[in-house]
Amino acid sequence: MRRSKRNINKMRFGFLPGLLLPLVMFLAMYLARYNEVGFWEYVQNLWRFFMLIKLLTLCVLPNLLLFLYFIRMKYDLAARGVLMATFLYAFFVVISKVL
Repeated sequence: MRRSKRNINKMRFGFLPGLLLPLVMFLAMYLARYNEVGFWEYVQNLWRFFMLIKLLTLCVLPNLLLFLYFIRMKYDLAARGVLMATFLYAFFVVISKVL
C-alpha cells in the first residue's frame, strides 16, 4: 500500500489528468448535445459567438474535484500537478481575453 502511494504521488500524475479532464469534458458536452454538427464547425461557431473561452472555463471545473480527491488522499504532489494544469488553462484564458 505504501509503495503504490509513492508511485502515484508525482506531479505528472496530477498534471496529465488535469490537462486531459477539461478536454474530455468539452468533448462530452459536444457529444451529449451537438453531435449532429461537425466538431470543427461546432468549435468555429463557439469561437464566432465568443463562447469557446467561456465553455472551456466551465470545463476546467472538474479539476476541482480531482484536486480535492488528491488532497484527501494525501497525494500533495499530484494535487500540485492538477493545480499547475489549471493555472495553465487560466493563463490561456487570460491571454485569449487580452487578444
